[in-house]
Amino acid sequence: MNRKGTLIVILALVFFNAFPVRGEDDLFFAKIWEKALPKLEKSLEIFDRSKDLPESSFLREDKQSNRKKYEELLDSIFTILIGSELNNVRQEYNFLQIKMEQAGDEIELLLKERITAPEKSWNPFEKTRGRIDEKIASLREDIKTLTARKEELRAAITRSLAGLGVDAEDSKLDILLSSVSGDDILHLMLAADSIKKINLQIVKLIEEGQGTVQAARKYTGIHMVLTDLYLQANLNALERIGREYIPRLEEIIKTARRLWAEAREMLGATGQDDRNRKILEANAAANERTVRTADLYRTYLRGQENALRKTSEKLKKDYFVAKNTYDTVKTGTDLISLIQVSMASLEGVFGFVMPDLSLAYDQELMKEFERITDQIRKGK
Repeated sequence: MNRKGTLIVILALVFFNAFPVRGEDDLFFAKIWEKALPKLEKSLEIFDRSKDLPESSFLREDKQSNRKKYEELLDSIFTILIGSELNNVRQEYNFLQIKMEQAGDEIELLLKERITAPEKSWNPFEKTRGRIDEKIASLREDIKTLTARKEELRAAITRSLAGLGVDAEDSKLDILLSSVSGDDILHLMLAADSIKKINLQIVKLIEEGQGTVQAARKYTGIHMVLTDLYLQANLNALERIGREYIPRLEEIIKTARRLWAEAREMLGATGQDDRNRKILEANAAANERTVRTADLYRTYLRGQENALRKTSEKLKKDYFVAKNTYDTVKTGTDLISLIQVSMASLEGVFGFVMPDLSLAYDQELMKEFERITDQIRKGK
């Protein structure tokens, strides 16, 4: 078979996803490659079209509308890139957490209803204390079952993170799973891993096929698109922390400090034997704990924000180099060198995913951490 025929065979193997599968992780990547490659090629086509479009136009496509199509494609590719067993496990973990919270809320409501419920009733639909007790017992069994499943999922998450090179000991895993930014960071990790695998597959393709000018240029363009995609994902996560999570956290801190000050002021005017004193002392302590935990939380988010900013700056440089390479370089060997250089930036997220927050490992502070996370998510 001649060189051209060999290259066609190799391209067919890659485009139709016919490379060796070595386990579950390879199966997920096979699906990612199959789904992502056509969209990456389409993104590159849209990117190339931009240079011939006017800045703005009422009657036909312009650079602005073209950019919107390009960004929408990047979003859809990102969704594909984070598809993995780890992401599925994380989604199930979140679902179980919601179910447990709902069961806990229902138990709390039933306990209140039990206070005024009759011991017996001729009405089969009326809630008696016995029926309420049965329902509470059933809900508690549900919580036990859900908790056991969550522990299984935690172990699976730990194994998956270890496969990505992240040492997630129990306390740090708690922070990752409970943090409002945890899913953002997890998605960046999964996207980085998928992009790395795609780049390595491209390198393998070029090395085995020895490359052609046309193929090398296309894959240089795909690498450029992937770099741009990962840059935008980092910038989006950075923006959410700076414009959404931290401002909401600041509001929680402000409110807690105000309530603490009010409680302290009322305590100053309350006698030692006043029945409200214990309540006010508990309120003051609770708000003090909220402020302390929220301050730690803010430090945690600021650390992630700074790390994301540094990674984004590196990725911006990588993107401009990749774009310049796409416009000027036509050889496969230069693409391989470019990919090798950019790997460090792609893997940068793994270095800050588990910042130290040891002061929040206290059980009570962790409960407060989770409560604050829920408030931030709900925007309250």
